[in-house]
This record gives sequence, C-alpha cells and structure tokens, in this order.
Amino acid sequence: GSDWTSKAIRTFREQNNPTNIQFFKNIDGGDFLRLLINSICIVGNSSVAIREASYLGVPAVNIGTRQSGRLRGTNAVDVGYDRLEILEAVKACIGKEKSVSSDLYGDGNSGKRIAEILATVKLTTNKKITF
Repeated sequence: GSDWTSKAIRTFREQNNPTNIQFFKNIDGGDFLRLLINSICIVGNSSVAIREASYLGVPAVNIGTRQSGRLRGTNAVDVGYDRLEILEAVKACIGKEKSVSSDLYGDGNSGKRIAEILATVKLTTNKKITF
C-alpha cells in the first residue's frame, strides 16, 4: 500500500503545487518525535498514532483497519476510509487540548528496568559441543 500512497502524494504535489505543505521522504527519528510532540493531530494508519502519540497525548485519527486489535489510549479516534468521516475527525482534533498521557504501552523506562534486572541475574549457558 505504501507505493500507491507515495504515488498519490507525488501526483497531488505535482498537480496542485501547494505552497503551505512541506514534503519529506525521510525524517530523522529525533526530528520526527519533535514534530510529533508539537503536532495538533496525526492522521494515518501507523502504529505511531496508537503507541507514541498516545504516550505524548497527541490526538490521532486512525484510518482503516491496519491497527485493529491494538489497545488504544484516549488520544485515538478510529475512522473508515470515507473522506468526509476523516475530515470530520481531523476537524474535531483541531483546537482540541492534548490528551492525557497514556502509559498503556509503557512509561519510557523499560530499558532502564531491563538493564537493572540483567545486572542482577546470574547468566549461565548450557551448551554442549558435539563433533
């Protein structure tokens, strides 16, 4: 699906030459998170809307069924593929306060906790070499 989406975005850009939109093919991870935390709303079907945006409290419009079955914070609104439904959901996000941060997918400290556990556990191997 990403090839079709990329082609549709390129076609839109070429046909409309919008002056109020910036298009980026790739964004550094740190820059992406800075953009996300300062966003009014994220729109699409990426897990970032369900996971990171939930933690950051960024309102999200989740389009379609790609994220079906995943737990959601209060930030996410699920919509179908209908343009008007998507537009209404985006309009509802504009001017909306940030959602309450959700730790549904963690509190950002799992790496530290994992390292602390690994530092205290005796690690052993049970390998038999056969020839």
